[in-house]
Amino acid sequence: NFQKMTGAPVSSGGGKLVPLPPDGGWGWVVVIGSFFVHVFADGFVYSFGVLVETLMEEFQANNTMASLIISLLTGLTLGSGPLASAVCNKYGCRVTTITGAGVAFIGCALSYFATAMWHIVISVGVIMGIGFGLMYCPAIVIVTMYFENKRSLATGIAVAGAGVGTVLFAPINAFFITNFGWRSVFLAFLFVLVLCALCGATFAPLEFALVPDEEEEETNEVFEEDGKKTTANEAHGEKATLLSPPTMIERSMSQSSGVQKVGEKIRPASSMGAVDVESQPRSRRGTVGERDSGYLNRKDVFYTGSISNVAEFREDPDKFRSTGSLHGRHTTVGSIPAHSTGKLDDVREGSQEDSQALDVSEKTNGTDNTDNVEGKNMFKTISNMLSLPLLLEPTFLLFAISNLLTSVGFNSPLYFLPLHSAKIGLSSIEGSKVLSAFGVSNTIGRIVFGVVADHKLPLPAGLGEDTARNRLWMYNISLTICGLLTTFCYKFVGFIPLATYSALFGFSIASYICLTSVILVDLLGLDKLTNAFGLLLLWQGVGTVFGPPISGYLADMTDSYTLSFVFCGINLLVSGLMLFGIPILQQRRAKAKAAAIKN
Repeated sequence: NFQKMTGAPVSSGGGKLVPLPPDGGWGWVVVIGSFFVHVFADGFVYSFGVLVETLMEEFQANNTMASLIISLLTGLTLGSGPLASAVCNKYGCRVTTITGAGVAFIGCALSYFATAMWHIVISVGVIMGIGFGLMYCPAIVIVTMYFENKRSLATGIAVAGAGVGTVLFAPINAFFITNFGWRSVFLAFLFVLVLCALCGATFAPLEFALVPDEEEEETNEVFEEDGKKTTANEAHGEKATLLSPPTMIERSMSQSSGVQKVGEKIRPASSMGAVDVESQPRSRRGTVGERDSGYLNRKDVFYTGSISNVAEFREDPDKFRSTGSLHGRHTTVGSIPAHSTGKLDDVREGSQEDSQALDVSEKTNGTDNTDNVEGKNMFKTISNMLSLPLLLEPTFLLFAISNLLTSVGFNSPLYFLPLHSAKIGLSSIEGSKVLSAFGVSNTIGRIVFGVVADHKLPLPAGLGEDTARNRLWMYNISLTICGLLTTFCYKFVGFIPLATYSALFGFSIASYICLTSVILVDLLGLDKLTNAFGLLLLWQGVGTVFGPPISGYLADMTDSYTLSFVFCGINLLVSGLMLFGIPILQQRRAKAKAAAIKN
């Protein structure tokens, strides 16, 4: 009975559920898992152009029909983001990733037996697109949940897998096609998708603490950096294995902690999993066990930069860490039982009982999970990610239109580069190497933009002091350069010039991938990130669906890929130039606010 387990009350009004990110440890295994998910999934998508020429010859298809594959594949991967987020919020990152790998596995297996181009459109474009969408969201979310201070580095390593995948799979696909036929590529990727499921299995759920609402100011003090801090394990004279998953760490902690004393405060871990040695021994007191749902309720979950650099987060960390509030509960410390010191096998069972006890408490107090803490209300998660009133915000609307145009022009050049290479007389192996040049430079670009975006720049007259402005200018300028290069891509004739274009394109477009969420926070604040990011995923999905077919139609109409690249380049160019208007909109808004205050 839940009530019988209670002791002295901590809070009559409930509290916030706060994850305990280790900022290391098992988190690095999670980063490796996410990295390989990107290697395998994005590597397949970005290198798919190598397959296209063979498929077009096999099924006598034109460019318009063939481009539907990549448009649906990438469009559904991005456009299904809100739905994938809802599934991830309810069932957790591990289950969602493994399910996505299973769906993609079915699509890949069906592709092996394809006898017509429309079979590939459905099996790869639709089925694998949905599967990759279910893998894409949790692969990002799980890394941001595990890291705070080192988040920029961790997410940079994870997403760099996309470029690595392109480098690896472009020549591998070409080799398989030349020696074993195009069906062997899908056969090989069946094994790769099994590896994706194994990577998803590393996405272990995090342990959570319950932070009383009225004691926020006291508990926030724990998050301040102090040279006298040490890890929770060390505070108890224990040395946890670096790569121990959270369940094992919890077990080792449980053995030394004993039974929790009634009436003690529940204190969250710091972002580094540390505590002050001068404060009371923590022993993971007040934890409510592992939870793998409700992650999307965390306001900074899509922020890929170093969250500790955001002023809003520093002012009230728990507000943004929290995955929801447990309203209307008479929760007590004693209601969250400590695990027995001698029964390691009961740890996970105890965590489940804790979670069930919280659910029972919620029902008996007459509330209905109003904060969607467990993510059970999938419709609420989707509606939160598609906050249409944001479109009334001029700054966001401008940024969303820019994202739409960028998505229209982003994927087609990758898709048509191998075809264009063959058109100008390069071999299939050389065409795959052109695509590999994109992969190498894109990996470097993601790392460079990720690191530079968090720092001030040594520019004259103090122009580089404002990091938010630096990020916006880097984003705008790189998209503009990318657009100009793509518009004049037809001038790059020969293997070396075309590989140079591919490399420059890969480096400059990396800003679009790395800086989107960071710039959203600069423009709208951390509070609106999840809402805005969900809308952007939908806009990106729409742009990606329509871009390749239009480019393919232009190629069929002219029997050349020149107009296709010009079309993509203009979209990229406009998407970069239009964002130079954002500072003007911000100045007008600031003046309007000042005038309103004055009046």
